[in-house]
Amino acid sequence: MTAWLKLLPSWLWWLLALVLVAGAQQYRVMDAKGELSDARAEWSEAARQAEARARSEEQRRQVAIEGIRRDAQEKIAAVAADAAAADDAASRLRARVAELSRRPASCPGVADGGEATDTARDLLAVMLGRLDEAAGGVAEFADRSRAAGLTCQVSYEAVRGN
Repeated sequence: MTAWLKLLPSWLWWLLALVLVAGAQQYRVMDAKGELSDARAEWSEAARQAEARARSEEQRRQVAIEGIRRDAQEKIAAVAADAAAADDAASRLRARVAELSRRPASCPGVADGGEATDTARDLLAVMLGRLDEAAGGVAEFADRSRAAGLTCQVSYEAVRGN
């Protein structure tokens, strides 16, 4: 049986070896293409899942920030309303102090204090009015700053996921 194999020319052996090697290489290429296709499918699925997680996290953060923004606006509106009420009360107080400073003292046992008493009373009324205005401005600034700071802190914690 091996005798006829010896009769084959050497170039035919080389051709047969080349065909076998090419066939094996073709099989390896097809196998590598299949593996590459599988890997691409896995990567695509992993990328899709990662994108879905990122979108979900982004939506969670946006909802949290929107809620915090609404709360902050409500707090700022409440602070502004409180400041307006305080300013109104301060205006009424200043008007009352001014009214009292224009009236002479009505105590029965006290003699009229004269010009010096009127000047001191007027100065006191003016100073009280200015102090009240300044205190109102400082209080409003402090309330707004506190509301802004709390909003910032809550926003940061919401974005961090705490």
